Amino acid sequence: MQIKNSNALKFIDILLDNEKVLDLESYDDQGVKVTTHTYDVLKISSDEIKRDYRDLFEGRERVDFFAVIVGVIIHDLSKGSIRKMGERFSHSQMMIKKPEYITKEADVLLEEIENQLGVRINDKTRKNIIHIVISHHGKWGKIQPNTKEAHIVHRADMYSAKYHRINPIGADKILELMTQGMNIEDIAKKLDCTTGIVKDRLKRAKHELRIKNTKQLLNHYKKTKRIPIGDDFFTKRVRETEKLIRAVNKKGFKNLVLENPLLDYLEDDRIFEEASES
Repeated sequence: MQIKNSNALKFIDILLDNEKVLDLESYDDQGVKVTTHTYDVLKISSDEIKRDYRDLFEGRERVDFFAVIVGVIIHDLSKGSIRKMGERFSHSQMMIKKPEYITKEADVLLEEIENQLGVRINDKTRKNIIHIVISHHGKWGKIQPNTKEAHIVHRADMYSAKYHRINPIGADKILELMTQGMNIEDIAKKLDCTTGIVKDRLKRAKHELRIKNTKQLLNHYKKTKRIPIGDDFFTKRVRETEKLIRAVNKKGFKNLVLENPLLDYLEDDRIFEEASES
């Protein structure tokens, strides 16, 4: 007896093992791996669906779960490919100036997985996936979300980017390197972050301690070894980001995606035009 979502699960499994998706593990934004952010977007999306409907059976009738899952997995695909290929535009610039690059990349990858599995995604679902990918930046991109699924992913992406993509480096680590005589540029290289992040963490610490300059902050650190990350809200977001990073590092991006409850509610008949017999 064939499981009703067997091809959908196989499709997602193959997609997660695709080279372009695996490449995302090697790239980060603000100290957070692209795959960690991707998992976070999927979790936030599924949590919103669970919150908005009585149960996931009802949610499945209103929302295309497969489009959401696949759309999320590949929504930041170009963050890897543009760096690997040496493109001059960043992912954000591509979303505004060359959305056709984003569309083609997603379309080619979907076709590649289809050919491997021997199935074809129906036109409605395929268009939904592509639209999620091309519109996930909302007003910060050229294409705006105009489907329920695209709006869900856009909101999840914005929340994750704002609150869970915070480099967990604190002023204490920076000041420790300063005591060794390192300057801001060298510290940024050592901690694998931008000089902007270094300056931001020092600024936040000075604000919380009501200290006027970095020299006074350094003296405070030498005496106490205790430096705040920032205000309570910022500290909470840093801790949430650290927890997210630990979870993905411990269980793995692919394993966490495959544990998402939305996968249990997929149905091949709703997704594919034709499925190969198992």
